[in-house]
Amino acid sequence: AISEGVDGKQSHRDGMFVDQANAMEATAALLREMNLGGAGQMLDEDDYDDEIDEDAEDDELGAVAIAGADDDRVRSTSIDINDDQTDSSALPQRKQQDQPISMGEEMQEGGQKEGEGESEDLTGLKDKELASSYDLITGLLRAGDWPEKSYNVKRCTGLEVRQALLLWCRDAIYIIDGFEQTDGEGLEGKINRLEKANTTYYINLRQDDVVTMEPSEEGVNGEVVQRHYHPMEDRLESDEAKAKQKAEGEAASEEITYQHRSQRVAFTDLYSVYRRRYQLEHIALEFYDVHRNGTLIAFSSNADREEVLTKVLSSPLPNSIFSSSILGGSTSINYKKFMSNLRQKITSQWVQGRMTNFDFIMHLNSFAGRTYNDLTQYPVFPWVLADYDSEEIDLSDPSVYRDFSKPMGGQGAERAAQFQERYEALESNYMNEDEPPPFHYGTHYSCAAYVLYYLMRLEPFSRLALSLQGGRFDIADRLFHNIGGSWKSASMENLQDVRELIPEFFYLPEFLVNNNNFDFGTTQVGETVHHVTLPKWAKGDPRRFIRINRQALESEYVSKNLHKWADLIFGFKQRGREAVAALNTFVHVTYEGTVDLDAIEDPVQRDSIIAQIQNFGQTPSRLERKPFPTRNVASAVKEKSIDFNALASLAALTPPFCVVGAPHRVYLRATMLDTCRVGMIGQMDSSVGDMCLVKGQLVGVGKKCALILPSKKYYRYIGPNNGVSVHVAMTSARHREVNRVLSIHDGMHRAPVNVAKPSLNGLWLVTGCVDSTVRVWRYDGQNVQLQATLCGHEGGKVTCVDVSTTFGTIVTGGADGNVLVWDLRTLTFLRKLRHANVTAASEDLGSSAISVSVNHKNGNILTLVGSTLSLFDINGSQVATLEEDFEFESHNRPSCAIATDCPEWMENGIVAVTGHVNGDVRLWGLDYENKILLPRHQLPDKVHSCPITALRVSGDRQDTLLVGDKSGKMSVCKTLQLDALNQQELALVLHELRTIKSSGGYRNVAPDKERTKVAEGNEPS
Repeated sequence: AISEGVDGKQSHRDGMFVDQANAMEATAALLREMNLGGAGQMLDEDDYDDEIDEDAEDDELGAVAIAGADDDRVRSTSIDINDDQTDSSALPQRKQQDQPISMGEEMQEGGQKEGEGESEDLTGLKDKELASSYDLITGLLRAGDWPEKSYNVKRCTGLEVRQALLLWCRDAIYIIDGFEQTDGEGLEGKINRLEKANTTYYINLRQDDVVTMEPSEEGVNGEVVQRHYHPMEDRLESDEAKAKQKAEGEAASEEITYQHRSQRVAFTDLYSVYRRRYQLEHIALEFYDVHRNGTLIAFSSNADREEVLTKVLSSPLPNSIFSSSILGGSTSINYKKFMSNLRQKITSQWVQGRMTNFDFIMHLNSFAGRTYNDLTQYPVFPWVLADYDSEEIDLSDPSVYRDFSKPMGGQGAERAAQFQERYEALESNYMNEDEPPPFHYGTHYSCAAYVLYYLMRLEPFSRLALSLQGGRFDIADRLFHNIGGSWKSASMENLQDVRELIPEFFYLPEFLVNNNNFDFGTTQVGETVHHVTLPKWAKGDPRRFIRINRQALESEYVSKNLHKWADLIFGFKQRGREAVAALNTFVHVTYEGTVDLDAIEDPVQRDSIIAQIQNFGQTPSRLERKPFPTRNVASAVKEKSIDFNALASLAALTPPFCVVGAPHRVYLRATMLDTCRVGMIGQMDSSVGDMCLVKGQLVGVGKKCALILPSKKYYRYIGPNNGVSVHVAMTSARHREVNRVLSIHDGMHRAPVNVAKPSLNGLWLVTGCVDSTVRVWRYDGQNVQLQATLCGHEGGKVTCVDVSTTFGTIVTGGADGNVLVWDLRTLTFLRKLRHANVTAASEDLGSSAISVSVNHKNGNILTLVGSTLSLFDINGSQVATLEEDFEFESHNRPSCAIATDCPEWMENGIVAVTGHVNGDVRLWGLDYENKILLPRHQLPDKVHSCPITALRVSGDRQDTLLVGDKSGKMSVCKTLQLDALNQQELALVLHELRTIKSSGGYRNVAPDKERTKVAEGNEPS
């Protein structure tokens, strides 16, 4: 066990101090001592012919589901971490004889746990076994799968590396941890089982009702305020209980000698595969499945990697990014050409304003080999703002932003001059190739230590930070505790700090909060390190900080200047003469291609070089040898009129249901009416159950039906067969008869199915039964296969369901009023949503859950329980609900609700739509400051006069609303276009736009109660 508590002592490993706050600074003497002076040299950009591994990140980002202790008592807590044999070379800060640490949870995109595939623990075996066949592992394979070839690989997750086998089967690949093949090739070798490792750490948790001393939010020198924090509910009641628990854990760990996890990735589930670097070598592949789960695998050689990649690209991949090339008539995929074309397409979309700055940076990171699965190559994002002291912030003011044309080392003139002097001094002493080439910075802008510095409050990063620091957190003064202080350190004060940011600064407020209540200690000035101290303009709200920071990233100023930063990190200023002129050179061993590890024969020296290079950080692969293009930034206001030519460029980034060019306005009009006729047989009434819009044609199905969007089919779950049937929803060349039965699936539940919801990609089906059970199915176009039965709704039928493959989330609501969240990847229970206030009207209705809906952009969950409309984030925290005095009348209570895909940073967007029993349809915005849902618009045309039974948001930018009611009537409502307004209305809109611009943008306009009232007339609201 490592020491108990945090005492602030420095940790030394292999004679080198690892400072998590500043990582390691390289000096010329240190490089010579490491024998890295002659390993390679900085080549001029005209001479360097680097290979660019071009790849594309998926469009959606996952979010971290926070699950942690909430204890404020100080206690010494033992964390026993069991894992398979870990490669010590992947932990450069640990001594070779130390046992490796396990993260406990697999770290996927945004921090999600990996659960796709099958797993099995083999326990109670004390002796290592060898086998000359695959008998040891065939039990972990699915029936019908048999390995055709095997490869020794390493599964890379964060800082951890597990030895594993990759098995190639006809329809899938398997990655099985804890096995290694020796004494032969192919299927002729022997299989070795690797013992798992066991490491124990001790940490401190915070006291009950601890009083913390922090600088005053008013900024008065020397003034402090006292803040009380409350303990968590679950706690160890006595020292005896803790001792007993520890003894039981040790006994259990002794019984488990081997532990193997088997992950199956079917080719039908494969979304993408990318080339990656591992320890500076081009030997890795990263696989993403349809849930966007990423798995990073390092092979023994580049030849093995290319062999597997070629075989994968030659396999049927119907749901991958490569499927369009296959459908286009190509018999094989040229990976390099495909990725090059994809990168050009992505850049073009960004230049035209059809992609956010955040998404563009994520794509650049992925093209350059950066990944969430490797902390040494984590995605890098820029510092955007330079003002962290003001009470308020005006995002239209250019002075609040950093200089994007300069690296972090060039932000402060005085410090930049010191870096330049260093470079010139090193250059004057650079005599031959055995000397390390000159550089400006001995540290880097991205490395594993910096990632853990930012994310240390979240698991599994907390345990990785402990691993990096020898079993204890770093001293309090060097921990991440103040955003403004970190900016000053990286931009002007600290010569060893030029770090940039990570993606979480733009979408994940949870990493700023110490929900796990770790005791990080107290700084030398008496400040308790707990939650991260925010800028004054964040008003103490982490969500507000993240929202404003993201708005700044998407601002007009950043859009006009972001290409300059891309030139420094990914472009022509990354190396060579341009890099020297831009004050942008780092230690030469951080660049791709400057170290030839294969030429180093001494294994000790080779491992040492790998370890030290990982400490310095790794520069991304260079993507461009010429400047990145400038983004086209359009404006709807043109002198004294509206520029209609600019509206096409503004459309992609306009919030849902907002008017393009005037996003402060919301107005919809019914453009099409129709009657539902499909799937109505056997219904007691004519209620519409689901709808979609296909090439301008409105398709609707009955109440007990659900559309499978990609295949133009629908499920029908009415009848006594306790199952579903699949029918034709729309005629095609293959199916010419609507309502035709394609397949029948009986006995899916033990009682009638009450609700069914397919995923947007059509691969998943979630059914809810009247007996309170929920079942998850896979649909392959012909058959449905049961994946899991979920139980949690006690004694009442399941009334509503939604599923998001983007976030791997299932949400179910029951007649008991409970709304439960499940993990689609692991098929396990996550949490119950706690509704803070359920109105009296809802209680009179029995508080039955009527609707649940997931926002596929940020994972937020909309619930309608009785008459109470609420919005939760992906971690179960209530984001907003109706005002306390807001109650619906019995004649207009909501009958259904649906969430839009509005991102949080688009404050003007519509986040929810409700249909009501009197036929009304209302659109709701979100007041982030007061955390309430506000009615923004009501459809002015009284198209529906009976209860609304179905809603769907449609359109690439979510500007179309489909509405269906109990009588079978359906309508298509579209957002108003500016060119449809008359001159008087245009003049009013133009005046409003100028007022907003002069006040500093939309976020500086105070909420107008009158403007947010429900519009019931025919004029735009």
